[in-house]
Amino acid sequence: MRVKSHPSVDGYCKLWKDWEDSKEQLSHSECSSFWAYISKHWSKGTEKILSDRLSKVPVESESDGILLSSKHDVFIADDLQLKHLFKESSPDSIFVWYPQPSIPSLPRTKLLDIYRKIGVRKISESVHKEDITKLEASELQPVPEKGTVIGKGLLKLILGFLADPSMELEAGQRQEAVKGLLDLKVFETESAIEVSYKLSMSSGNIKSVNASRVMRWDWEDSKFFMQKKKSGGHKNKIEYAIIFAKVISEGVLREKEEHIDALSELIKLAFLLDFDEEAVGYLMRSKNIQVFMEDEEFLSSAFSMG
Repeated sequence: MRVKSHPSVDGYCKLWKDWEDSKEQLSHSECSSFWAYISKHWSKGTEKILSDRLSKVPVESESDGILLSSKHDVFIADDLQLKHLFKESSPDSIFVWYPQPSIPSLPRTKLLDIYRKIGVRKISESVHKEDITKLEASELQPVPEKGTVIGKGLLKLILGFLADPSMELEAGQRQEAVKGLLDLKVFETESAIEVSYKLSMSSGNIKSVNASRVMRWDWEDSKFFMQKKKSGGHKNKIEYAIIFAKVISEGVLREKEEHIDALSELIKLAFLLDFDEEAVGYLMRSKNIQVFMEDEEFLSSAFSMG
């Protein structure tokens, strides 16, 4: 590290700029020392200096050295499923580096927060998702017992979640949010439901990967598509639980995206419990979630025909 005996943030930035121009890769000790100093001296002033001057950040590498790449073309891997998909599809790393194992002078969460504040994007906020499977009517089999998929237990859990004061939703708004589920037509298909994930790079190029999902909610046409369950296995069950919870949460909370993860986690647990009434009731109490009388009446009315 060629810095003065009493270095400054400005001096460290000059050193990093020199590395950007002259080095193909850095050693782990160089990278760790630089970012540990930045972390220790982090402030609004440091944030401005780094945001203005640093054009490259370190990326994950399979080699002994650490490569540098434009901060506009690398991402914080806040979604591990997406990270897995893009790592499998491309030989080039697009994810920021952090020391492994962690070191006390450079906490991983703080380093990732620094990257974010100087202009590195989260992959979850940068990816564009597109459904690419065109499902033909002849492939679809209506599910007559819709309640086995969109049941009373699911709606009760969602209504309780939406009744939290932080959501600021009155009874009518909560009930309107779940009416979309009641109106759904549910279909099964043997075909995989393909989804494309795309990332725009600073060069104008697009990095794209395809993945199979077992479910999709077509909001505009009020249709819910699901691939027929594969038999047995813990992996298949947790896959269905995670994707079902995510798809339902994204559909219900389109206007309140910041709450999607919390609702998704609840629905996933309830799915794994087969929406057993007693078990879901305990889950709701443990999370301080309750269903108010007006919502109970709404549910009773909605399901009275069943």
